[in-house]
Amino acid sequence: MKVLKAYRFKLKPTPEAEALLYRMARCGRLAYNKSLEIMLDIVRKELAFEGDRKSLYKALNDLAPKERIALAKRLPSAAGLNKQLTQWKKAPELIFLKEAYTDNLQQRQRDLRDKAIKDWCSGKRGFPVFRTKRIAHHSTMRFVNFPKYCALDQRRIKLPNKLGWVRMYQSRVIDGEPRNATVSLDACGNWHVAIMCAVDVKPTRVPDQGAVGVDMGIAKNMTLSDGTTFSGVRSFAASKDQLAASQRKLKHKERGSANWKKQKRKIARIHQRIADIRRDYQHKATTTICNNHAMVAVEDLRVANMSKSARGTVTQPGRNVRQKSGLNRSILDQGWYEIRRQLAYKMAWTGGLFVAVPPHHTSQTCPACFYKSADNRKTQASFLCTHCGYAENADVVGAINVLHRGLDLLEASNQSDLIRAGRRP
Repeated sequence: MKVLKAYRFKLKPTPEAEALLYRMARCGRLAYNKSLEIMLDIVRKELAFEGDRKSLYKALNDLAPKERIALAKRLPSAAGLNKQLTQWKKAPELIFLKEAYTDNLQQRQRDLRDKAIKDWCSGKRGFPVFRTKRIAHHSTMRFVNFPKYCALDQRRIKLPNKLGWVRMYQSRVIDGEPRNATVSLDACGNWHVAIMCAVDVKPTRVPDQGAVGVDMGIAKNMTLSDGTTFSGVRSFAASKDQLAASQRKLKHKERGSANWKKQKRKIARIHQRIADIRRDYQHKATTTICNNHAMVAVEDLRVANMSKSARGTVTQPGRNVRQKSGLNRSILDQGWYEIRRQLAYKMAWTGGLFVAVPPHHTSQTCPACFYKSADNRKTQASFLCTHCGYAENADVVGAINVLHRGLDLLEASNQSDLIRAGRRP
C-alpha cells in the first residue's frame, strides 16, 4: 500500500535565489487574487448583489450548504482559470508574470478552486479571501514536475525557473518517490520546503504491547492506558510574559515605522519559537507511541468548541470569563487536535490502526465493573469506584476506557487480530 509522506526542511537560498522566491510568491498571490476577482464578479451577477465586498462576504457565508454547492457549480473550473494566465501575461502591466514558473501559478488557481471553494461549500471555512504579503503563509509555491524539472541531491533540491540547486537543512533521509515540493515562507522570513513522497507501507506485525488508549489532559498532556505519561512542554505558558512585554513595546511605536516593523519581527520570532518547541515535542511523542503500538485509540474531542470564548454579548454577558479564558489558553497550549492529527497519519505510515471514540464519561466509568457515576471521581487526580472499590489514577482510568471503546469499535469491524492483541481482561 502506498501512502503520501511529507518531509519538511529549512532552505538555505542564496540572496539571488531568495529575491527570486519573493518575486515568484508575488506572482502567485496575484494569480490567486485575480482569479478570486473573476469568481466574485460571477457571484455578484448570480446573486444580483449590489452591496460592498464586506456585505457580499457576509451574504456568501450565510448561505445554506445546498445553496453554496449550487453556486459553486456556476464558478469556472481550475482549467478554465488556467487559460486566463496566457492573456494576463500579454498585458503590459503584468509582463512580470513571465518570471514565474507557470505550474506555480496554475497550482495557486487550483488551490483556490479545488480546495478553498470546496472547504467553503462544506462549511469548513468561509468564502476565500484575497492573499496579502503581510501574511507569511500566503507566499507559497508548489513544484509538481518530479523528476523532469525538479531533483534531489545530498542536502540540495533542484527547483526550476532559474532557482537551480538550493541547499537545505536535511535532518533525515527521504524515502519513497518524490511527487511534488512546496516552498513556503514563515513569519520570521525563513523559507522551507515540504517534499511530498509516495512511500510503500506494509502492515506491521502486532507488537507485544498491541493496542493502547490515550487520555488527553492539561496537568499531563497524554496518559496511556498502560500507565505511561507525557507531561508536555507548555511552551506558550513559559513564554507568555516575554510575549506580553514585547507586545506592550509595540503598542508605543508608530505604526508602520522602522522600529514598529523591527518589533513586529521580534514578536513573530517569539511566536515561532513557541510553535517550534510544541511541534518538536508533539512529533517525538507521537512517533514514540506509533512505533510501539499497532492500534491507538483517542478521544474524539471537539477542541474548537471546548476552547470557545465565554465573553458573551453586551446584552447577555458571560460568566467566569477570566477563568474560562485561562482554561482556553491551557487547552490550546497542549495542542490536542495536532496530536490527534499526527497520531492518525503516523499510524497509517506504520501500517497500524487509529480509532477516535466518543469522549463522554470516560473519566467517570469504572473499567472493572463498568459502573458509571460522577461520585467515582471526586478529585481531579484519583478514581475510586463507589460500586466495586476499584482505585486507580483518574487519567489512567480515562485512557483504559478509551481503549475499551476502541476495541469495541474494532470488534464491530471484525479486526480480530488487533482485538486479540489488546483485548481487556
